[in-house]
Amino acid sequence: MEIKVVRLREALNLLQPVVPKKPTLSVLTNVLLKDGRAEATDLETAVALELPEADGQCLVPCRKVADLLKRVPGNETLTLEQKGKSLNLAWSGGKASYEAPSPKDYPPSPKVESKAQRSVDGDTLVAALSSMADYCATAENRPVLTGVTVYFGERLEAMAGDGFRMVYQPLPIAFPVDGVDSVVIPARSIQLLGHVWDKTPRAPTGSSLVELITSRRQLELGLGDGMLIVRLGRATLVIKLIAGSPPNWRQLIPSDVRPEVRVLAPEFERAVRRVQDAASDSKGILRLSWSEVAMTVSAKSEENQVETTVPVEAQEPGRVAINISYLLEYLRGKQGLVTMGVKSQQEPVVFHYGTSPLVIIMPMFVQW
Repeated sequence: MEIKVVRLREALNLLQPVVPKKPTLSVLTNVLLKDGRAEATDLETAVALELPEADGQCLVPCRKVADLLKRVPGNETLTLEQKGKSLNLAWSGGKASYEAPSPKDYPPSPKVESKAQRSVDGDTLVAALSSMADYCATAENRPVLTGVTVYFGERLEAMAGDGFRMVYQPLPIAFPVDGVDSVVIPARSIQLLGHVWDKTPRAPTGSSLVELITSRRQLELGLGDGMLIVRLGRATLVIKLIAGSPPNWRQLIPSDVRPEVRVLAPEFERAVRRVQDAASDSKGILRLSWSEVAMTVSAKSEENQVETTVPVEAQEPGRVAINISYLLEYLRGKQGLVTMGVKSQQEPVVFHYGTSPLVIIMPMFVQW
């Protein structure tokens, strides 16, 4: 087959994050070019990219060839030919060959019949899911916690948690599915979706630049047996959903979180970072105590104690201890007012910030 270097380079760069670095099957380190598509999978998420020039079939060692093509002019025409277990590449200024398995050894593309399919606001959905992936558990002892739970209905609801904190956001997207209440999407699959979404060009809409910039970008969302199908532009993702019943996330959301404390996120983050070393020496414990106008941020270990203050607006005095890493991760990148709801020292701490997802962090029990 023949293909412009720039076209293959773009395809490999888009698919490279899908290719596992430590695969269970060595053949998965390759990208399959076949039937007008470039495909990659980690057996959990399969991504197919339309590539009409792929009129034959071959396996391309993804990272090695992608690295080579960085140094080959993009306007060159590349010839690819697979003979046995060898992939041969040639262009006007050079050639290369790589060991590559037979295309027959590559896992076949999942064949999924969609029960429900609808065009939805991709900008809103992808942003919400991506913001939640970091809140998923990494341990495999409870698989349903390693993904984001999405509840279907006249309004989608997305929730995730790792046992110590959780995140929740309702979405203005209608997607009712008969007989299916919810699904759990793996966190890694969501990260790959975000990557493909960012790298896939926005399709032109409207007749002006303003309409192109301000219009909401759509994607096709479908649900099959244990699979989620996402189509966006030239790319299609087939995601293997996590089996099992998720926790009753809604029950974990406090119905009344008053009293509340309001604080500027950048000032709060700077204050927390001042005591970070002391907190790191004491199991990450951060102590927060406040009056109606000021908050004391403190941490202490066997060797030292550090405290600092930050202005706040509070309905009444209070105090709580929280994990410093979780709080810093939440505050990162925020610029405006953060609202912290604390009902008591023993109940979850609820954080609001603009239209961002609601975040709930479990308190730590300490001696004051």
